[in-house]
This record gives sequence, structure tokens and C-alpha cells, in this order.
Amino acid sequence: MDLLFVIAAAALSLLVLAAALGLIVLGDSPMNLRLAKHARLTATVGIHGRRDSLASTLRRLGAAAGRGSLEGVARASLRAKLVQAGFYDDHAVEVFFAIRVVMALGLGLLAMIATLVLRPPGPMTALLVIFIAAAVGLYLPNLMLQARIRERQRAMRIGLPDTIDLMVVCLEAGGTLSSAMQRVEMEFRDLHPVISEQLGVALMEMQAGSSRADALTRLAERAGVDEISGLVTMLVQSEALGASVAQTMRVSAEQTRENRYLDAEQRASELPVKLAFPLVLFIFPSLMTVIFTPLIIRIVRVLLPLQFG
Repeated sequence: MDLLFVIAAAALSLLVLAAALGLIVLGDSPMNLRLAKHARLTATVGIHGRRDSLASTLRRLGAAAGRGSLEGVARASLRAKLVQAGFYDDHAVEVFFAIRVVMALGLGLLAMIATLVLRPPGPMTALLVIFIAAAVGLYLPNLMLQARIRERQRAMRIGLPDTIDLMVVCLEAGGTLSSAMQRVEMEFRDLHPVISEQLGVALMEMQAGSSRADALTRLAERAGVDEISGLVTMLVQSEALGASVAQTMRVSAEQTRENRYLDAEQRASELPVKLAFPLVLFIFPSLMTVIFTPLIIRIVRVLLPLQFG
């Protein structure tokens, strides 16, 4: 039993470590950034030192475990997904792969402990359980990454009409497209932080020497949203042909707002179907129990007066 407790503690430690890796190394909380600005220099240096040490360890682990599978097209595809999720570090691919390995090992160890304690029939059943647990731990970070990408894309779709409206106001007031982007980036840091982040990256690329068309094209690739890709295409073409950028953005804002309204209608129409499952399994049984229990008790008392009288 002592050996089982040691293995269980090791497995739980691996799971806690894997859960903390994404928060510490890949985390980009605005609150932490604001607190870091007001923290003492020594504390900030210590925190960054420990974080850099952990990130270096994870990079080495991910590079060693993913040797041969983190190259070429596979690495580029995973890198693009991590960028869409908001992870811009150069070694985010290695860190992410290390998290997957740690999660697989942790769940595999927990499954092994469960099979030793519960003793399922046959060794093949135990091996199958361990294999399934390790596979779940290996692919669970992918599911979390996809969920984060969808959340960020939904946030960008919601805030895109407001962003375009403010940019149109700035353009009609006499500003340039770059100044309008800078103004929106400043105003939307709290209201629409994802869009503000994307615009900030595009502005830094333009300040580093990239052309406006290239920066906007990379913005559309990072976002992965069809509405933003269409807006960028319209802006690039309008700038190349000399058309009015403000009018182009006004038309795009109307189309985006209409698409958002249609998406809300679609979600509302799907709501009854999605509510059927919890209604049938949870609400209806409880309701029937509350309604019919007094009737059943009264019927039993009437039919069997000797036993319940």
C-alpha cells in the first residue's frame, strides 16, 4: 500500500504540474501584467527568473519528447493554432508538447493505480484502461486549445462591429488608418481585449518596418475569423485602388452587424433542441415526482387502509 500511495502522489503531482504549466508559462493574464508593473523590482526579477527556469525545462522536455514530430508542416500547423490562441512565444510549441506528455504520464499512472486497486478481470482490460487514460491525457490539451481558440474568435466577432464603427469615426475626423487602429487599441483594452491585442500586434509590426497590407494580412491569419479576413481584403484592395476606406469600413460594419444578428437568431432557434436533454433527464423526473408522489400516497392509503391506517 505504501508503494501505491507513493505512485498516487507522483501521479497527482504530475497532473497538478501539467495544469499549472498552462497558467504559468503560457498564461497571458492582463491582471498579472498590470500587477507586475507596480511590483518591486526584486520580486519581479525573482518571479521572472523562476518562470524562465520552468520554461527552459519545459522546452528541453518538449524538444526531447517531440523530436521528429515537431518539425516541418506539423510544427507550423501547431504554431499557427497557438498563435490563434494568443500564445506568441517562440518556444510555445515545445512547451505545449511537454504539457501533453506530462498529462499523458499523469493520467496513465492514475489509471495504473486504479487497476491495481480495483483489479479488473484480465490483464488486457487493465492495459486497455491505462492506454485510454494516457490517450485522454495526450489529447486533452488539444481540446482545451481548440476551446480557447473558439472563445477568442467569438470575442472578436462580438467586438468587430464596434471596432469598425470607432475606426470609421476616426477616419472621418481626418485621421489615418494607422492612427485609427492605435485609437481603437487604446480604447478597447478593457471592453474588447482580444481585438485590442490583435491591433496592438499589427501596430508593432508596422512600426518594425512591415507594410500596412502585410501587417493586416498577418492580423487576419492570427484571428482566423472570416469577417476579419473579409474586412482586411476590402481594406487592402481599397488602399491599392485609392477608394474611400471609411465608406468601405462602413459597409463592412453593416454586414458584420447583420451576420452577428443572424448568428444570434440561429443560436436562439437551436435553444429548444439543446434544452431537451436536461429537461428529459433532470427537470421532468423531478416535476413528476413532486406531482405524483402525494397522489400515490393517497391511493395506497385508500386501497390498503389496514396497513397505512
